[in-house]
Amino acid sequence: MLLIIFWIIIYCIANTFSIVLLGDRSLISGNLLNIDNIIRLIINWKFILAMVFAVLTRVSFIMINNSLLKIPKLASASTSIATFATLLSLIFILLANYFFLNEKLNLQQAIGAFIVLVGVTIMVK
Repeated sequence: MLLIIFWIIIYCIANTFSIVLLGDRSLISGNLLNIDNIIRLIINWKFILAMVFAVLTRVSFIMINNSLLKIPKLASASTSIATFATLLSLIFILLANYFFLNEKLNLQQAIGAFIVLVGVTIMVK
């Protein structure tokens, strides 16, 4: 069980960094249908680092799934459980977006996020 928690934490951190790096307004603003802008995006250090974190996110998802397969009661739904467990990264992402990208949720968005998190908690238990 500790291994699953370890990989969920790695997933959450890697996913958060990947999304925060790609959320930089200077990186994603402008006409991204222009080939020059696409090339500038692809060779940007933030984009490259975000992709490294994205790969780590996928690897950690596989490791979570693999760890769940080893638990007989959870093996038959390991991918679904892994998917719901990784939704915990939403908390990390919302906090990181608040602190690093200065994004704030309004009350309706916060209530919706809370409802989703409660649903995820119910599904995982």
